[in-house]
Amino acid sequence: MKRIAVIILSVLALGGVTAGTSPASATTATMAESTGQDVGTQAWWDCPDEWFCIWYDTDGNGKMARFQKGAPDLRKFEPLHDHVWSAWNRTGETWCVFRDINYARVSGQPWPVGNWRGNTSQYGMQNVISSLRRGGC
Repeated sequence: MKRIAVIILSVLALGGVTAGTSPASATTATMAESTGQDVGTQAWWDCPDEWFCIWYDTDGNGKMARFQKGAPDLRKFEPLHDHVWSAWNRTGETWCVFRDINYARVSGQPWPVGNWRGNTSQYGMQNVISSLRRGGC
């Protein structure tokens, strides 16, 4: 009888650990995928395959948002609107990054970003990114 109680407690404990960790991870991934939600302070290694990631600071540090489709208005992802200092495209496709919201070409040409990781100042885009989308410019 004691042996059965130990087995049952072990199974319940293992099930509790699994149930306690899986849903939180799934929620974060879904939220980031569907909205590009700011996922907190991150670094280069926190950008998963198949995502386009942007950071508030240089060298992939600081506040981060990640996208799979794009964002017509980065004001929803404060403090990143007009303050993207580093980016990493891990999607295998070119992304088009714009100086204006809604993919507008009002204040300059868009910036096509291929499979690239680095600081946006290299291309004069450090304090100007307002929208981005998957696909060529």
